[in-house]
Amino acid sequence: MKATLLPLAAATLLAGSALATPVFPALDGELLFTSNQAVNLVGPVPISIHTATGLDFNDGDANDTPLVATNSLVSEASGDFAGLSNVGAQIRDFSFAPPPGAAYAVTSVGGFNFHLTTVIIDVDAPWLRLFGEGYVDAAGYERTLGVFELDVLSTRYLNQVRSLTFRWETTTGVSASSLLTLNSTSSSVSDTVSVMDLLGLSGSVLAGCWVVKRRTRRLL
Repeated sequence: MKATLLPLAAATLLAGSALATPVFPALDGELLFTSNQAVNLVGPVPISIHTATGLDFNDGDANDTPLVATNSLVSEASGDFAGLSNVGAQIRDFSFAPPPGAAYAVTSVGGFNFHLTTVIIDVDAPWLRLFGEGYVDAAGYERTLGVFELDVLSTRYLNQVRSLTFRWETTTGVSASSLLTLNSTSSSVSDTVSVMDLLGLSGSVLAGCWVVKRRTRRLL
């Protein structure tokens, strides 16, 4: 009798342990942020959208000091993000050449933190466009992959930001169990710059490192 009960008890414990492990869904949906505060280009002087290496969303201080809790607004939201419409959000100061690193949440709102893992810099005056891939973390969901596009409209002289929008769309049903590792770049885009080369770490494997490409189209 006892010999029979022991395997049953062990099986029950194992089943209970498996049931206690939560299985979270991947996120689904998209949202659009618009800046409600001045945005500054960061880069060598004289600055322009052709030479910019980063964006400052706060007070002109590239070190993100002080950190502004809400410097943007969610103007459109759908899917799992639907409840965030008209909610204040934060877009962090960040450098896209070289990038800030995998642990840096570039955008956050309502418990959702958005990390960028690749970025392509596309300049078509008066526009500066950043687009690429990343992932979003949120309690109760699997880490979910997604794509983003950040559009910066510059002023007439191309040295200041006139307006900005940031769109995020999840890759439906695709979750990432760990930080991404990116250690190579495509040569299909002109003026490609590897983050590894920028950091002097070409050939290394760095978890969560960005891939940066810059392509420029100048008006004649």
